[in-house]
Amino acid sequence: MKPQRFSLMSPILLVRSLQVLWRPAKAAMLIAVLALSTLPSVAFAGVAEATVSKNVIALGDALQLTVSVDESVSNDALDLSPLDKDFIYGRPSVSSNTSYINGNFSRTTVWRVAIAGKRVGNVTIPSLTIDDMTTEPITVQVVDAGDKGAQGDTQAVEVIATLDRHDGYIGETFNYRVRLMIGTRLDSPALQAPFGEGMDVAQVGDDVQAEAVVNGRRYVVISRQYQITPTQAGELTLEGAVFSGTEVKGNSWGSSVGLPISRQANSLTLNISPKPADYKGLWLPTPDLDLTQRWEPNTLSESTNAQVGEPINRVISLKIKNIAQSAMPNLNLDYPTSVSVYSDKPEYSEDGDYTVMTVKQVIIPRQAGDVTLPPLSINWFNTSRKQPETSKIEGLTLSIEAGENTPITQPIMPDVALTPSAPAPSNSENVVITAGYWPWATGFFAVLWLGTLGMYLRRPEVIVPQNNATARQSIKGTGNALLALKTAVNANDAVAVSTHYRNWKNGHLPFELREGIDAEISAMMASRYRPQAESWDNSELLSLLSQAETVSKDSAKKATKKGDSLSELTP
Repeated sequence: MKPQRFSLMSPILLVRSLQVLWRPAKAAMLIAVLALSTLPSVAFAGVAEATVSKNVIALGDALQLTVSVDESVSNDALDLSPLDKDFIYGRPSVSSNTSYINGNFSRTTVWRVAIAGKRVGNVTIPSLTIDDMTTEPITVQVVDAGDKGAQGDTQAVEVIATLDRHDGYIGETFNYRVRLMIGTRLDSPALQAPFGEGMDVAQVGDDVQAEAVVNGRRYVVISRQYQITPTQAGELTLEGAVFSGTEVKGNSWGSSVGLPISRQANSLTLNISPKPADYKGLWLPTPDLDLTQRWEPNTLSESTNAQVGEPINRVISLKIKNIAQSAMPNLNLDYPTSVSVYSDKPEYSEDGDYTVMTVKQVIIPRQAGDVTLPPLSINWFNTSRKQPETSKIEGLTLSIEAGENTPITQPIMPDVALTPSAPAPSNSENVVITAGYWPWATGFFAVLWLGTLGMYLRRPEVIVPQNNATARQSIKGTGNALLALKTAVNANDAVAVSTHYRNWKNGHLPFELREGIDAEISAMMASRYRPQAESWDNSELLSLLSQAETVSKDSAKKATKKGDSLSELTP
């Protein structure tokens, strides 16, 4: 076969003619377009994906099979004949879409078809072929139509929990991760933390949301992490995280029904060892502890000289594995009185399974001479070796020199409260000591203060009814819940919105306003937790919540003037 030849003579002559009429920039652009048009087209392999609306169906019921490819192909390119063995199916509906985003073209073709199983049992939707692309097989469970217990879609929502390990010591944290997999439309979803006797549970970080396709079913996956800290020894049972919500089931006419749904992760067992009887000192159980420091300027490691008034920075970092932030030790260092020490508040961060504490100190020498900055040692229990250990950082001995502008000072004494002393005798006879206008100003302000005090003592006493104070406190709590709800809506955090909405007491709001808020929150949940996520604008809900905030503030003002009438605001 002879190689294909391409002639560029005609395009070049055309461009040279256009250069006379057009600007050089436009001619250069046309050259690029004509050159690209002479190149043979390059074909890229497309990707095909098959998903199902659910994995469990009753015999005689149907599910929706969706097949999509990222190319523009013929409507008849999908061959459904492999389904004939185990499924009954109808005529598929086909849709195509072409988009141009950031200079990139994308084309998609989607087939949707209803299929029903022919027999009870686990049946497989085989790989389907579209041109040279194929889908992955999907397993579907077909149950007997009369088996009501087996018809529940147990895979619509799944809660999966994992623990990094099962053995440890009192005070040593365990990392518990829960994954909430949502494959259906939900309303008011909520996730309760794991729980159990003899342990503290605290959430770490924020929720992480993603999408995944598991056995042909598309899920919204929400991941959350907790720290479990045992407070007693023995075999402890950690009850799994609990999900609750309402599954929304609808039909083609727009009506829907809500079915309560609840899932709980499996319970786990922790084997907790006690603190050794012969251990002394601060109890820090961990498999790894790293204590480091750095001096600034860095030349201090090479030179042992410094000057009076020259700041020295000391940064101490303590990194401990499997320890909660609340259990991190305090770093106490006893510095000599010849230096001034300024310490910042400790900074905490997370690095995987490690808690990191950083302490920054500024040390300023106040007098010349030799000074020793103290070392630091920390005792801890190595849970891997099952023995106590000590980590240490060295101190620093410096020779402090007086700087060129350093004033001569008396030896520095420990800081004590200052007391007035007798005036020192003066050898100068011509010095006149005067207090200026300060005694007069002091007296004037003293008179004003005494007058104000007298008016305060003569003021009438105002008694606030107890029920009024209680009502204002209730409205304040309502305002806090409303603020948390607005923050969650701004962040588009559906789980947090559901939690704060249940805690918000909004019975004092007008009926129409409550109904509008309910409808918007339902729309948010439906858009977030339906199998195919849809966009949702939070501006309308934020506007309604602002109106509710105004109503709450007006109610609070009325509570200040009227005591017993606030009882009507309590839902």
